[in-house]
Amino acid sequence: MARYPATDRAGLSGVGRWFAVASELPCMVIVFLFIGQLLGSSWFGPQGSTWGALIGALAGFFIGVVSVYRTIHYLDKIESESQARKPYMPPMDEILEDVKFDLEDDE
Repeated sequence: MARYPATDRAGLSGVGRWFAVASELPCMVIVFLFIGQLLGSSWFGPQGSTWGALIGALAGFFIGVVSVYRTIHYLDKIESESQARKPYMPPMDEILEDVKFDLEDDE
């Protein structure tokens, strides 16, 4: 199981994004259920409304699961990139600077 530093810190710093992820699946199911019900009732009448709602809820569930999976994968990728140590890269002026060494002997 992955560890998330947002849970290690004090407070509720990472709750917003995980609340958004958790609410994504139920919202997809409800939206697709409603769309399926409307399409089923307009195409096939009252019996089609029931079947359209059932098919819409199932489609919303599967699309919502895929969406949640991709969102969590994206958030994990962002989190791992932010924690990765970036190498020091000096500015171009410093790289192109002409260095003169003082080679005096102290004899």
